[in-house]
Amino acid sequence: MSEAKPIRVLIVCAIGMSSSLLEAKTEEAAKAAGVELEMMSCTTPEVARWDFKENFVDVLLIAPQVRYKRKSLTKDAGQYGTLVEPIESITYGMVDGEKLFQQIMTMVESKEKGE
Repeated sequence: MSEAKPIRVLIVCAIGMSSSLLEAKTEEAAKAAGVELEMMSCTTPEVARWDFKENFVDVLLIAPQVRYKRKSLTKDAGQYGTLVEPIESITYGMVDGEKLFQQIMTMVESKEKGE
């Protein structure tokens, strides 16, 4: 029986300060639920150089302050099967790792069901 592979998540934000806090809280929520997440955060200049084919992520989350990047990120990452969604402003502002973890799981479960 093979072990489930971790869900790889990338958060894109402006400078990476608040997203790193949200990343830690989300990892705590995942750990409590027994789900392995590999979370990373990067800035918009860093994601512009990201090779989604070579460095695949399951989920790409966009911070509220850079949501204008959604269309281009969906085009760049979506072609490789990456799920792309914005993070709700309240979830981001409140650093609500539990709510973001639920968003990630909903995205992944929808993809698995073929929705």
